Amino acid sequence: MDTSPATKAIACHDCDQLNAATVLKQNEKALCSRCGSVIGRGGENVLSRTFAFALASLILLAVANSFPFMEFKIAGRSQVAHISTGVTQLFAEGYWELAGMVFFTSILAPIVVVGGLIGVTLPTFLGRRYRWMILLGKLVGKLKVWSMMEVFLLGVIVSAIKLSAMADIVYGPAMAAFGILILTSSAALSTFNPQTFWEYMDEGEIA
Repeated sequence: MDTSPATKAIACHDCDQLNAATVLKQNEKALCSRCGSVIGRGGENVLSRTFAFALASLILLAVANSFPFMEFKIAGRSQVAHISTGVTQLFAEGYWELAGMVFFTSILAPIVVVGGLIGVTLPTFLGRRYRWMILLGKLVGKLKVWSMMEVFLLGVIVSAIKLSAMADIVYGPAMAAFGILILTSSAALSTFNPQTFWEYMDEGEIA
């Protein structure tokens, strides 16, 4: 039976489309012909790098959500803002739909994506396969486009520039952590090889 890469088919785990398997070179990636999702990347098994970047991202997420983002000082008064401050203010002013969207894209989605990447890579080091890893892998694929931390940070920077003429602004440790988080989470997603993960899941018994 011919099992060369040219005769194999890869099912997209986002839309179930069958795609012809091809041998990918370093830095090349294969996209689903129907939905455009990444179904494979060329090069070595990089799940360990994905785990390292995702773990760093999780730590930075904890720092970014625990410490002050910035502090405004005006007329002898000061106000400390956290990442969640914008969400609570929008909700308090009655913009609950916008508050929910900001919460989802800047807090919830990043946490689920980063935690999901850890969840699907950590068991591979132990040679374990669990049924929940399949659902988690699909969830990461669905939510990664909704993780918009860079948009949130850009909005904060623009607002800070406008307010700098009226108040003194002191940036907190959460700002630095959030900026580095954008880089580490992007690296985690870019090094994650869906094809390697799904092939690993297909190679053994799933608990």
